[in-house]
Amino acid sequence: MRPTEPSDCAICGDHATGKHYGALSCDGCKGFFRRTVRKKHNYVCRFEKKCIVDKDHRNTCRKCRFDRCIRCGMRREAVQHERDRIASHRASAALNNNSEAYINHLLKAEQAAHMLRASVITRTADARRMATTSDVTDSMHQQLMLMVEWAKNLPEFLQLPMDCQIALLRNFSAQHLVICAGFRSIQMQDAIWLTNDACLPRDMPTIPDVNRVAARILDHVTQPMRYLHMDESEYVSLKAVAFFDPLAKGVETCSAMVENTREKVLSAFENHVTKISPYREINRRLANLLLLLPPVLAIARDLVEDVHLCKVFSLADIDSLMQELMLSADNDNINCLVAKMQTIAQK
Repeated sequence: MRPTEPSDCAICGDHATGKHYGALSCDGCKGFFRRTVRKKHNYVCRFEKKCIVDKDHRNTCRKCRFDRCIRCGMRREAVQHERDRIASHRASAALNNNSEAYINHLLKAEQAAHMLRASVITRTADARRMATTSDVTDSMHQQLMLMVEWAKNLPEFLQLPMDCQIALLRNFSAQHLVICAGFRSIQMQDAIWLTNDACLPRDMPTIPDVNRVAARILDHVTQPMRYLHMDESEYVSLKAVAFFDPLAKGVETCSAMVENTREKVLSAFENHVTKISPYREINRRLANLLLLLPPVLAIARDLVEDVHLCKVFSLADIDSLMQELMLSADNDNINCLVAKMQTIAQK
């Protein structure tokens, strides 16, 4: 057997195509070594392990050929690492595709709510006018209608029992008002832009304590969203994370289903942030986005208290939908709420 040249396969002397699994080798020896390792073949030599391994005789004895692969530097673990990388790449690609599809699914649900808004909310010539008490309560009612329509476009929501659906809507209703007001107002200058196009400036209370809630939304929700340049995909993902809360009161019987859905949302959320962010900023951005939820929840609780006070002291018109979603603590009015859910899309 002639001495091998630098461009020859170290195992059989054929033309090498590169360094494979740790040794300069041809495609034939590369494939032989890979198959042997993956299929865990054990070979036996019939000639005292002294067989010639060259281009013409490399298939004569597989035992001697494999031993020569090892002596020339090929490593078994390199084959497994290659398989792991391929599997990881395929899994990552599949996950990215699934995540993108799920984000698009959330965006379509949001679009359905926007279409309902366009059909039920009449725009006025005096857009972005100063809000009145009636504007504030009307906007809250409209946003709750849009929330129900949004939820009805989420298949995971519709798969839940009706009592769990109601529980999630009630748990999320005030948070929905806060998140939507915050995101909708990103382009405003120190004012909340209501659903009916009226503006609620920080320093103009129209009902008791509403200026306090408005200021907190602007400072702790709108401003961070603006600073982060939050996009609509992140917005709908954050809404879904808050909505599918497995710890919400009343979802105990379906908490596992709700938690699985939240995990799906979080996975899609993380992959979207990974896709749009520099590598070193991924974790920080995701954390900052999720850290919007604690202030949203705190402000939502204050909002519920204010709505309750308005109802008790007749300070504002709190309609039945607002009362059933934001103030009901039990299922006394569940049939009424179910009926509203079934007819909202027809309005």
